[in-house]
Amino acid sequence: MSLGKAIRHHGVVAAGIKLLKALLLIFLYYLVQTSVVPRLRVFGVMPNLLMVVIAIMTVSFGKQYAFITGAVIGIMLEAMAVSIPLFYVIIYPVLALLCAQVFADMSDVKREMRRIREAQRQSEAAAEIKAPYARRKLRFSIRRNSPYDKEPHLRILLNALMLAALYEGIMLIYVALGGVAVGFSHIQRALMATVYTGAACVTMFPARAFLGMYRRRRSRRRGDEEQQSISTDPELLRQLAVVPDDAPAEKPSRLKSLFRRPGASKTKDKGDQPEEENPGQQPREEQSEKEAEA
Repeated sequence: MSLGKAIRHHGVVAAGIKLLKALLLIFLYYLVQTSVVPRLRVFGVMPNLLMVVIAIMTVSFGKQYAFITGAVIGIMLEAMAVSIPLFYVIIYPVLALLCAQVFADMSDVKREMRRIREAQRQSEAAAEIKAPYARRKLRFSIRRNSPYDKEPHLRILLNALMLAALYEGIMLIYVALGGVAVGFSHIQRALMATVYTGAACVTMFPARAFLGMYRRRRSRRRGDEEQQSISTDPELLRQLAVVPDDAPAEKPSRLKSLFRRPGASKTKDKGDQPEEENPGQQPREEQSEKEAEA
């Protein structure tokens, strides 16, 4: 097997293992939600672990896996509970994709655009410092322009809270459309369910360890440390930077002599040879001696 085929085979195997781990984790969360969580009710409220696993997949693997997770959960809920036809198949993937736009890792294009904005903002701030008498502009922006992603555990928590809040809000709207008067008790239960779901995000630590996210972080840290540890002695750099005064003579090459024009070689040879004195003109001393003898 060639090197390219081995790399492709290894990539396909790694992608298959990654998808298998994701499906196993989704199925495990579904089983816990349907069998264990109903016995952990607090004031008649239970957390939604399905939103937690969607948040974990969104932050760990990106938008594509967020949609896959939402679709798989919706299909399983639709197959088991048919109280609202096609409700779970639609609502879970839509909510997963909607929140993934905010909490998933940003793309490379978006990251570069934010870096450009940050550099422009820093240059403008430096220009304002150089001109202290200029009138300063008050700037207030809610939009986040940092090119770096936030801490993943914090994003999982915020993503799960947002998913749970949106889900509970949609359920309240559905209840209100069904003719039931929505009161303070319904809103209170929705808030308690959202907070309980946020508390259930503690399960993200073993889930991310099962997905192998902490090993990747360690390998990245080791790579950064190795890059930082590789350094060159400044004295060696100084010696390498010294340029010799006399450049070495060019070595004669047969190829150059073959492709050289004949006229150029003759002129070069003439220029190299010292100028000869004119044989027709004799020195003045010899001429004076001959005249004296005559």
